Amino acid sequence: MANIELHMISIPALGRTKRVFVCLPADLGKGVRRPVLFMQDGHNLFDPRDTAYGASWNVHQALDRLSRAGLSAPIVVGVDGGSPHRFDEYSPWVSTNLGTVKALLGDGPHGGEGAAYVDWLADDLKPFIDKTYPTDPDRTWIAGSSMGGLISLYAACRRPETFSKIGAFSPAVWFAETESLACLSTSFPADAGAYVDIGTMETSDPANPAFPTIYLDGARRVRDALRKRGVADLLYVEDEGAIHHESAWERRFPRFLRWLLETKR
Repeated sequence: MANIELHMISIPALGRTKRVFVCLPADLGKGVRRPVLFMQDGHNLFDPRDTAYGASWNVHQALDRLSRAGLSAPIVVGVDGGSPHRFDEYSPWVSTNLGTVKALLGDGPHGGEGAAYVDWLADDLKPFIDKTYPTDPDRTWIAGSSMGGLISLYAACRRPETFSKIGAFSPAVWFAETESLACLSTSFPADAGAYVDIGTMETSDPANPAFPTIYLDGARRVRDALRKRGVADLLYVEDEGAIHHESAWERRFPRFLRWLLETKR
């Protein structure tokens, strides 16, 4: 079975410390250096007791299935996102008018720490993981859901030399749509791989009946921007009837893993 190790690692630029969960495939000792998948909202990936909504992605179980199939599962590094700073860390852009979309957020400001957070992933956390575990340092991937999907897309734009394949599950494009689409249109590396998915019934605020359309349209605009950018390795998935929840991401995650392993990038 996959083994999970916990580290406490500081982010000096932001003045805080993160729990970092490292999920090691069951067959790691077989001498093959593994790619690394960095994931946001690490508290929601493994143990339901740690999660925000009582359900996890069960990432460790997905890795076990890969190992049993004879495939070299990646090392998964989950960075805890369960803090009051989540919206700040997961966007480099500040948003001050969110109350019209998600009333519970208020108008803000929210966001603005995303660049420092991504630089910490690339410059501090990745070297620590590469030094501590048997990684393939040239195959480093990043993924997340909702706001975690947004910051993962941005990570490829900011640090294209580090992150070669990206997973954006249900990306929260609405948080800073103009800025995020402009970033993808001008800075997303065409030779990177991109996975983008969305459910047709997603919402982050049941009081806003427009939210499913907001999510769906946002994901389609991301898809279109990446196609126009010339990203050839693009997998886009629409999940009919799926909601904005860990259970939906858990169901789609194995397909994403298989896509990751299709190339040596």
